[in-house]
Amino acid sequence: MALSEAEQELLAKLEASLAADDPKLVQRLTRPPARRLHPKRATFGIVGGLVGMTLLVVGLSTQIWLSLVGFVVMLAATVFFLTAWRAAPSDAPPAPTAQPRRSDFMSRLEQRWQERQNPGA
Repeated sequence: MALSEAEQELLAKLEASLAADDPKLVQRLTRPPARRLHPKRATFGIVGGLVGMTLLVVGLSTQIWLSLVGFVVMLAATVFFLTAWRAAPSDAPPAPTAQPRRSDFMSRLEQRWQERQNPGA
């Protein structure tokens, strides 16, 4: 369902207000987070996957329990490898703990809400 022109204008105003109030948030939301590969975990995952695959193939020709162990090792190594990706450390300073100042936009919304709640006042 498409937005009406009034809704599109309101959305554009909201986006502009957000960009003016918190440009770091807008920047963080518009780009994907940087990820790095943890080399030791990735290496263990790859080696474990190869060992598990070898056990699986050898177990199929000799004993079935060995192939089941190989499958479990291969599955665990895959999970281990997939968790090797981690977020890159951020150079941004920690967020302040104090209350941020209220924006004009939020003040207007709060004022309108109060007017709707108390129409006679």
